[in-house]
Amino acid sequence: MKPDGQVVETQNRYRNFRRLLVYVRPYARGLILALMLTVALTVLGMTPPLIVMYVIDSVIIAGNWGMLEVLLLVSILIPVLLTGLRVATTYQVSYISYKLIMDIRMKIYGHILALSMKFHEEMGTGKVMSRIMGDVVTVRSMVTRRMLETMTDAVVFLTAIGLCFGLNWKLALMLVAMMPLYLLNYKLFIGGLRSAWQRWRAKMDEVSVGLQERLSGVRLVKAYGQERRENRAFVEDTRESFKYAMEGVVYRAHQETGNWALTGLRNTLVFCVGCYFVIEGEMTYGAVMAFQAYAMRMFQPVLNLIRMATEFERMMVSLDRIFEILDWPVDIADRPGAREMPRLRGHVVFDQVWFEYTPGEPVLKNTCLEVQPGTMVALVGHTGCGKTTLTNLLMRFYDVTRGTITIDGNDLRDVKLRSLRKQIGQVLQDSVLFDMSIKDNLRYGHLDATESEIIAAARVTEIHEFIMRTPQGYDTMLGEDGIKLSVGEKQRLAIARAVLTDPAILILDEATSALDSLSEALIQKAMANVLKGRTSFVIAHRLSTVVNADLIVVMDHGRIVEMGRHEELVQKPDGMYRQLYEQQFAGLDAQEVAAD
Repeated sequence: MKPDGQVVETQNRYRNFRRLLVYVRPYARGLILALMLTVALTVLGMTPPLIVMYVIDSVIIAGNWGMLEVLLLVSILIPVLLTGLRVATTYQVSYISYKLIMDIRMKIYGHILALSMKFHEEMGTGKVMSRIMGDVVTVRSMVTRRMLETMTDAVVFLTAIGLCFGLNWKLALMLVAMMPLYLLNYKLFIGGLRSAWQRWRAKMDEVSVGLQERLSGVRLVKAYGQERRENRAFVEDTRESFKYAMEGVVYRAHQETGNWALTGLRNTLVFCVGCYFVIEGEMTYGAVMAFQAYAMRMFQPVLNLIRMATEFERMMVSLDRIFEILDWPVDIADRPGAREMPRLRGHVVFDQVWFEYTPGEPVLKNTCLEVQPGTMVALVGHTGCGKTTLTNLLMRFYDVTRGTITIDGNDLRDVKLRSLRKQIGQVLQDSVLFDMSIKDNLRYGHLDATESEIIAAARVTEIHEFIMRTPQGYDTMLGEDGIKLSVGEKQRLAIARAVLTDPAILILDEATSALDSLSEALIQKAMANVLKGRTSFVIAHRLSTVVNADLIVVMDHGRIVEMGRHEELVQKPDGMYRQLYEQQFAGLDAQEVAAD
């Protein structure tokens, strides 16, 4: 018999809460100190109603004016002491609170960096940011401030109920009898609140993803004049999230209205019954006023507990989302006993490689390819044929489903990832640059690079003169994702960054696709020197960039269908490479195609 879904959800939530305590444990001493300060603050704050009672009964009514000076002095000292305790408590709680949020964020970020590309493709940047920034704050507030408030409320409740019973046990029993009504009011609305929060958080994930995509593609939005359309889409998403947020507000408003109604009923009963006891001689006027004050303090912790239980549900939603990331398995990692990859020569072998992103849907099918050191390999074929997947496997962003990939006889799964990737350079079609100086962007993969090495890499990729024309030269700040640069300039900087790491294997994924004819000619000339002595994989749709490759690999639907040099492949009348070439150079006659 399968366990009930609600039971499983509850078990998972408490398991996650216990796991959260692992992050809290290092601050146990600090929390105990904060608790002690809070208890002192609470107990001291419970004295004013007693002072009021003595002023009314012992000074005003009894006429004992000699006590007034002492009571006034105590009344002045108490706020001073409360102020000092409150400052100390606030500092202690805030310190623990922000340390906790820092620890959790560092843990999440470190785990995210260890995860494979599969996680990033499935989760998306917006969702990850929402969890790191939003959900962690929710958990932090609950674990530190709210938990201490709960402990404080417990002290207040016990002290207040003790004093109420001391003042009049009959009236105190009446108050205790009302407490289940508050709990019933909580149970009536918590289910709707929880559901509304879950829908709101899920929608906010979608809003974050959309916002991140629109802002990162702001140039495209402006280029096609789609500002109004994107603004409408964002407004619609935001309005939908507003609808879910307001559902939660309605449930909470109903719950708080019920609490206020019960509180009004309580105050009326205390006042009426208290007056009756005064008439009967069971209580004094001062005792009734003190009882009313302590009744409020006795029920306020109950209301706070109900409110905290409501916020606890919200925190658990956030906690589930945080542990969803932390529980994501690290499927690409160093094996036990993995060894350092020695300096590569670049002999690459794909041996009967199969790969699937989705089970049952192979992207690469029985791929066999051997590449000798220093060979320039061009990967060509229609979009989606598996070219980029092949190089992703070489970088070990994913592991093969079947078969093996070796470099210099070393299975990629048997060597340490860092030692493998630091010897492979990669330049993607969409270059990624950071909001830092040109110099820091260039040496991102080689932090110890000297200025002369940076300049040499820039000269090789024909970008040095452009850099020197910028306002601060190599110290010029680029802006987010290099927004101040043209696409071609960003691409050349990305190539220079890869060259600076002196990789044994270089992967160029449409690396010159964004360049104009002049820039491409300069890069092609420079890359001839860069690629000399290195194994390189060049993915290209523009075949003019790969005609001089040592080996052209033609792929179709996840299979290698042709291999050879340009001169060989272009001579095959029915060959796929010949068809691709003629499609791109349709203006040339057959003799020019063959001669080329």
